[in-house]
Amino acid sequence: MTHDELLSKINEGIVTCTCEGWGNNCWADESKPWEALRAVVELHKPEHSIAGYRCTHCTLEITYPCPTIQAIEKELG
Repeated sequence: MTHDELLSKINEGIVTCTCEGWGNNCWADESKPWEALRAVVELHKPEHSIAGYRCTHCTLEITYPCPTIQAIEKELG
């Protein structure tokens, strides 16, 4: 799956609070794990290099998808 497809799949899990300040029907806390996951995926984005694509966050010259992105993709199925 591409980086954009992965972000799109994560965005499906993020919901907007609809409580309008009343405290009912608020799902903001349910979105926090998805928002944290999105932040990790945004850090590990692909960058074009001579050898193809590499992860911009990993310190080694690791091809994309790096182990972090591979683990996330595996868990999301």
